[in-house]
Amino acid sequence: MKKIQTSTAAVAMSLLLATASFVPVHAQNESEQVEKEHTHKCVSIKYCNNNEELAAGEWKTADSVTVITKTRNQQMWWGGNDFRFDSHDKQVKKLLKKDAFAIMYGDTLLLNTRPYKDRGCAFGNGYARAFQMSDGHLLLTYLNVHEMSSRATIGGMFGIIGALATAAASKKVASQNVCYVITPGNKKALIVDEKLMAVLLNDHQPLLDEYRSVEKKKRLHAETVMPLLKKAGLL
Repeated sequence: MKKIQTSTAAVAMSLLLATASFVPVHAQNESEQVEKEHTHKCVSIKYCNNNEELAAGEWKTADSVTVITKTRNQQMWWGGNDFRFDSHDKQVKKLLKKDAFAIMYGDTLLLNTRPYKDRGCAFGNGYARAFQMSDGHLLLTYLNVHEMSSRATIGGMFGIIGALATAAASKKVASQNVCYVITPGNKKALIVDEKLMAVLLNDHQPLLDEYRSVEKKKRLHAETVMPLLKKAGLL
């Protein structure tokens, strides 16, 4: 039954790509997709292979790297994260996809999301914005991976009608960043929800009170969480 539901979800999502009003109605091949992405070719980027190198500021350089950024809708339907890096050099390509822990692109820290999962749902290949925390953890900002996966599955279970019914709500989820705490060496990403915020702000009761005064449905939003963590000196 699970296999049938998964197949139905995949079919429904494919049909949704061709019918939802905010998704292009024609089938796209890879070259067409890249045209709709923002591509900056032949740049040099700095990378590190683990959290220890990141903490020590030990960066290596990779040259002639193609940087591809995506809109949130493109991430939602085609996969991948805020940034994707590519190269004609096979060794560099493998490095960027699998081996690099983090990349510094300009002044933006980007974490390789390939290893991580949110409640069993994989983040997938790509890079997303990250911030170093004062306690040695990393704070990752991205869409709510588990929520998006759940919506896609539920919509698929009820065929194309179900997929269309959840499309607008899914788009809203995809447009809003949440925060994840990453523990170096642990592949489980912890979403910053009310329970985790209570732990993070345990020694900052006024900030915790400020957080709890926010409308409940907005408490997951990165725009709510990050300013409070900065005030607490955690970022």
